[in-house]
Amino acid sequence: MKILVTGGIGHVGRPAVARLLAHGHEVRVLDRVPEADIMAEVAAEVRGAEYRQADITDYATLRPHFEGIEAVVHLAAIPDPIPGKDAEIFATNCGGSFNVYQAAAENGIKRVVSASSINALGNGYGIREIPIHYFPLDEAHPGSTSDVYSFSKQILEEIAAYFWRREGISGACLRFPWVYDSRWFEHGHEHAGEFRAFIQAAYEGLMALPVAERREQVQQTFARLRELQAQHQNGEIDDDAMMTAMRAMPAAALTFGRNDFWAMLDKRDAAQAIEKAVLAEYEGSHPLWIVGSHNSLGLPTQGLASLMYPDVQTWTRPVEGSASLISIDKARALIGFEPEYTLGSAVPL
Repeated sequence: MKILVTGGIGHVGRPAVARLLAHGHEVRVLDRVPEADIMAEVAAEVRGAEYRQADITDYATLRPHFEGIEAVVHLAAIPDPIPGKDAEIFATNCGGSFNVYQAAAENGIKRVVSASSINALGNGYGIREIPIHYFPLDEAHPGSTSDVYSFSKQILEEIAAYFWRREGISGACLRFPWVYDSRWFEHGHEHAGEFRAFIQAAYEGLMALPVAERREQVQQTFARLRELQAQHQNGEIDDDAMMTAMRAMPAAALTFGRNDFWAMLDKRDAAQAIEKAVLAEYEGSHPLWIVGSHNSLGLPTQGLASLMYPDVQTWTRPVEGSASLISIDKARALIGFEPEYTLGSAVPL
């Protein structure tokens, strides 16, 4: 199959392109970086793909690159919030995404797979925390975005749905959490045991408290963290001072990854999901949660949720051990996705 990948030299794009090439597909990469400026190690990861420079916000020059293509993987985007860049994020992530789908439609392409985000729910970067109604989370859970990056991913999913209704373009919007490269943590491996012991002690200490006292301590921790974050943003404390203050609060260790429900994903599993979403037989436009199989702290998931999300009382099914707080049942059923890699709790403080 001849597949076009926008953002193909990005962090998720490179392993996706490499996997598609390894499995015999013909790949055309679009990115806005001039080919001569691509670093050698990046170019090596996508060697074998055709490279074309293009900006997804410029429709007139973008459209011709879709000629002869059978499926599109759309990864090009500004990948996180940038202070003062709201209009640029919206223009790239929303306007650019519309251009990609429009170019696909005008070239008769009927399969587009896009990178959405865990932030499409609105919990991570928003100026207010969204209400969580039940666990484990699934695609039916309502979201409420309050920052432009998360909003742009919500809009991406609406764009995909629009082009299914209008043009019959099927595809999936893959809600990725933080996608990591396991090599990033090799230098901290010697500290992994120390980290596990630290968070295990924090977890067990809190769980041993009476429920009312436990809740009070957690709420006090949340309040203190908000103070520290404000002080950090105002330049009153530096990174080291903030980390020292956080280590002094046992419950703080359990908040690492809380806004993302302790979800992570190996880049190889991101590539797997992308390829399967391109090739699987299905129709319609589908947001899909694509996350690793376990929570990033390696703690009992239901206990962790009871501490850090004490107001959520509804569980649609039990979650065993440290299994993810986000359900991938729909991705399993629709595209056959199954995580193959896990980092566990190897990330040191």
